[in-house]
Order: sequence, then C-alpha cells, then structure tokens
Amino acid sequence: MDDSRSIPPPADSGTGVTAPVLDHLVGTHQGTRQAFSAASLRIGTASDAAIRFPADHPAVATHHATLIRQGAHYLLAAEPGRYVEVNGEPVTSRRLVDGDTIRIGAEGPVVRFRLYEEGRTPYKSIPEAFRDCVDCARLGSEAWPGRAGLFLKAMPRELFVQTSPWSRGAIVVLLALLVTTTGLLLVRTSRLEAQLARHAQGVHAVTGLLEQAEENALSLDALRAVRAELESRLSGAVERVEALEARSDAGQRVIAAAARSVVFLQGSYGFVDREDGRPLRMVLGPNGRPVTDAQGNPLLRFSGTGPVFERLFTGTAFVATEDGLLLTNAHVAVPWQFEDPAKALVQRGLIPVMHRQIGYLPGIEAPFDVELVVASETADVAVLRCSGATGLVPSLPLAETPARPGDEVFVLGYPTGIRALLARTNAAFVDSLMRDPRPDFWTMAQQLSEAGHIAPLATRGIVGQATLDTVVYDAETTHGGSGGPVLGLNGEVQAINAAILTDFGGSNLGIPAAAARRLLDQVIAQSTP
Repeated sequence: MDDSRSIPPPADSGTGVTAPVLDHLVGTHQGTRQAFSAASLRIGTASDAAIRFPADHPAVATHHATLIRQGAHYLLAAEPGRYVEVNGEPVTSRRLVDGDTIRIGAEGPVVRFRLYEEGRTPYKSIPEAFRDCVDCARLGSEAWPGRAGLFLKAMPRELFVQTSPWSRGAIVVLLALLVTTTGLLLVRTSRLEAQLARHAQGVHAVTGLLEQAEENALSLDALRAVRAELESRLSGAVERVEALEARSDAGQRVIAAAARSVVFLQGSYGFVDREDGRPLRMVLGPNGRPVTDAQGNPLLRFSGTGPVFERLFTGTAFVATEDGLLLTNAHVAVPWQFEDPAKALVQRGLIPVMHRQIGYLPGIEAPFDVELVVASETADVAVLRCSGATGLVPSLPLAETPARPGDEVFVLGYPTGIRALLARTNAAFVDSLMRDPRPDFWTMAQQLSEAGHIAPLATRGIVGQATLDTVVYDAETTHGGSGGPVLGLNGEVQAINAAILTDFGGSNLGIPAAAARRLLDQVIAQSTP
C-alpha cells in the first residue's frame, strides 16, 4: 500500500471540502484506512492504482473500478465486465454516500466509503468503529465461530487505534470502571459464599440434607432398621386406633370415609441469586461427590456445575372442594417462610423457588401436580390447587360449630412421611424396593403408591382447649402430619393439624376450621366470574 496515501493527514484546516476515506473491512488490508484528495481514484492491482491490492489477488482485476469526484460527491464506476457490489447489490456505477460498503470482485475485499472534511484528522466515532467490527465479522466469515474471532480481533484495534484520543480516554475510563465493578462483584460473591459456608450448619438443618442423603441412599439393612424402629414408635398409636375401631363404629366410619381424601404431599425447593437468577448449587470434588467442611456440612455456592441444591419435604393436605382445592398449613405450602435459617438466606438476598410439588391419594397410583393458590398472612393455613383429586374423591366438609373441650377427634396424616409409609409395608416390598441400589425420594413414593401403600395414619384424641385461634388436642402425631384434617365424630373437619407441643404432655395444636373457611371462601369468591 502507498504510504503517502495513509492517514492521518495534516491537522485540522477547516477547508469545508470533503475528501473520501476508505476503511478496509475484509481482505489483505483489513483494519487499515486510506484517505485521498484526488479527483479520480483507480481501484485494482496495477501499480498506478490509488487503491491497490496484491497483483495475484484472484478477485481483483488490474483496473477494476474507478472513484470519480463529482462536486461534493463521488461516483463509483466499474470497468466493463468487472463485478462490484455496493451494500450487497451488484452495480456498474453508483453515486456513493457516507457509510456505503463496497466489495471489489466476487468474494473479493470489502471497503467502507466515508467522507470527511478535507484537512481534518478522520477519526472514527465509537459507533462507527463498532459498526465496522460487526461488518468485518459478518462479511468476513459464514461460520459463527469465525465471525466471533474476527469481531474480537477487530474490536481492540478499532477502539484504540482508529478513534479519537478523547474517545480512547473515555474507553479507558469505562474499562477501569468495569474492572472495578467486576472486582467488587467478585468480592461480594466471595463474601456471600463465605457466609454460606459459615452458615452451612444452619442451612443443613433447614434443608434436611441429612434426610435427603438417608432417603436417597438407604441400604436394605437401614430400611429394615427404620421399619423396626418406627414399628416400635408407632405401635402404641396403632394399638390405640385398633382399640378405638373395635369399640366405636363411628370412629370406623369417620376414618374410612375421610382417609381417601387425605393427600400425601411431596415437594422440593431451592434458592436462586436475586441479581442473575443463578441457582444455589452443591460443590463437587474431583470424585464427583459433594464437598463438605470440617463439620461435615456440604458447601454451597452459585458458581460451578454441581447439582442444584434442593430441600426435600413432605406434608399432608386434604381435599376441600369438588373442583380440586386442597387445604394444608402455610408452613407446608411455603416452608421457607417458617424456617429460621431459610429466612436468613432470604434476608441476604436469595430468592426461594419451588422446584416441584406433587400429591398422592390412597388408591390412585399416579401422582398429580400441586400448586400454591394462597397462604394466609394471619393463620397457619394455605390453599393449594390440583387436578388429580377433581371428581375422584369426596371433599371433606368444614365444621360450622367450633370444637369444645372433651370432644373426641381423629387426626389423619402422614407423620414422618416416606419412613412411616415404609414401616407399614412388609419385608417383601422392602426387598423389591432395594433392587435399586439408590432408591430416591420421588421413586420410592411412586413405588409405594403403585403397591397400594399410600394411606394416612389415623390417631384418636380428646380436645383439651378450643379458642378462636387454636384447638389443642392430645391425638398423637409428629412432623409430616402437618396439614392433615382433625375430624369430629360427625366426619367434619374441626381443625387443620399444625404443631406439636412436646413440652406440654404431647398435646398438639390445630388451626380452627373457621380460619380455613375464611381463606377458602376468599379464593372461591375471586375465581367466580
């Protein structure tokens, strides 16, 4: 290339006369600029060509085209039989405007035509430099990887060589701000991950990782041990139910009629970053297993490719309307709002996300999806919606008259979740289940349902106290039974089982039916056209 034609030309003279500048986008001169003042400019491989390409260029002829000044404008004229494109269209002659792209020959080099005031240093603006980088990539390669490489190669040269000193200074300042901001974000992320590591014990307690590990990796001996332990724990309750059913036809009728409408709930939730939506993940070591700290707690962070962290939980609900609305506790429907370490994570900016929630009904093999409709802000009660219960089982009526001290009640639910269901199966079923060396949380429930082992546990008790806010009774239950119905002798729901008072004689608390009715009526009213 003739160095006498290369920019920059002399400093600003303010002549007001325009002069052409050609930016080479594709070809042997890619990334360079040429400025001219002559009235006629030849393009080709000849030695007298003002815009000259290598003599052996396969697409460019000796004299290929000419740029001719016409007043303040330039005309591009192709030599007879020579192929020229302007903005992607074949032409024989074309009056050029600022910004036109010119391709010399089929598959030949590409230049951008620009006009500047003669005598002024023709620096590119930042938008012009960016546009040239995009067109360099777009016109220089058909494959996406090649285009990306061309863009990344062209961008630094365009921004730091072809733009004005002021623009370069602005870019340097912006890059410094970007680096500083990125550093601050990395520090913030590092601190958050350190906090997560320090609070791993708390997170471990909230999310029940030990339960997950046990239920996902139960051995046959462990399952048998669980069965024996739970049979021992629950034997007293079972004996009480059997004695009750033997002496009370009313009890038998209430339990038999209501049990098929009591839903076994399974769910899992995790956390995502508020800013970019990345999920909280478990950290994996080189062996592919979760990494733990000195106390044996799993490490959690947003980066990496480890499995997405999820809290597995179970609970109880019951069918409240014929069109598939369920009632349960709020702490079952939105558990992260009631567990202190989970609330602490939310306060630090993490967003809880329900990954999956399904339900099973006795006698119906297939699970059904469950979604939250609303959780009360004043009482521990929530309304869920499902399709699996619609029209298949009767809804349980809510009592109009509040419970009174001395009333007999029956609590139906799934205390201890899958463990209690397994404990009430037989050794043959456990043996078949353990053919899978690592039965997980979801498949165990599915297999229990297919074998007909999904059924609520029923216990009997006496109401000790009843107020507008709570019903206290001594029917035995434990975690996992939350959300189950507390039934009177007439089969109506007196309360929703909610909490265990271990320090008060084994008594339990329920949310009165009146509170559940108020929330349910609100949902029905809002859905009525």
